[in-house]
Amino acid sequence: MSFNNLLTWMSARGTGSWSQFRSAVEELVRETEEGTVEHEGMDDVTTGDLPVYQMARLNLQRLGHVEFFTGAEGADWRVVPPALAIHKDRDQWIGILCGARAPDLSARLRCNGIRCETIPASGMPDCIRVVASDRGALEDACKAAGVLFQMDAPAALLAVLPPVDDPRSRVPEEAPPAPGWTVERFSTRRLGWTAQRPSGSGELSYDDLLACQTGLFRFRLKHQRVYYLRWKGKTYRVNAQVGKYAALRRRRGHPLLEYDRSRCVLRVPLICRPPLLLERALILHSGLLPRLHHATGHLEYSVPEKLAVMAAKLLRQEIR
Repeated sequence: MSFNNLLTWMSARGTGSWSQFRSAVEELVRETEEGTVEHEGMDDVTTGDLPVYQMARLNLQRLGHVEFFTGAEGADWRVVPPALAIHKDRDQWIGILCGARAPDLSARLRCNGIRCETIPASGMPDCIRVVASDRGALEDACKAAGVLFQMDAPAALLAVLPPVDDPRSRVPEEAPPAPGWTVERFSTRRLGWTAQRPSGSGELSYDDLLACQTGLFRFRLKHQRVYYLRWKGKTYRVNAQVGKYAALRRRRGHPLLEYDRSRCVLRVPLICRPPLLLERALILHSGLLPRLHHATGHLEYSVPEKLAVMAAKLLRQEIR
């Protein structure tokens, strides 16, 4: 089973359980190891040290194909309806195909003046781009094929997201004081996690969290990882990436983000991958996952400067 087959299988089912998804990914891995399919990027390094099924889950979410959630018995994931995320590039309109894929979907989108490009890429299903010189023709093709569409999709998504320090980005919740949890703090200077007190006087504990005015903490117990943001002396539960940028807003020194105008590339440190929906907006411009620059340890997103500036404002960062 390839990533393309995985998305086709999920599209046919519509929804399913986590165990069904995990079994399908494990089958993909077995077939890859046995050499029955070409290697498709199961060593995707842009997702860190995640297990392969978690990497597959994250990448499908980043690309806007599938949503994963909890709280609905027997339905832990749902494939989104097929849709084109459209933006204008010079004199052309480009749509990135997201969501459910039927085997004949690309053929249904093709008509006069419409071109479909299939781009194989590592760690993901093929990227399908639909290109047209006329916006109306692209809209008509979507309607005829039964495909939803969103104009100026990357910017539209960024426009509705709250910044990382917005109260909507965190939930009041106390950290567990019970023993057994390993406590770590995110270092905004070294961009990494540490379990040691800054003074070197021992390991961090629950009391260190309470004594902190502003900072991000990670509580680990076996396979559980829970992230707590101390903000003005109060404790909140947060998404890890949101919490990192909330803590980093006070960081001094060189700007965290870099933009290469000659290549139209936004660079972000690997450990500071943007929060999911913000990253999805960046990815929807090209339809491809970010490239890891091994020499610098940065993720590279192909986006115009306008999107990079919008993203930086939401992350409360300056761009170098």
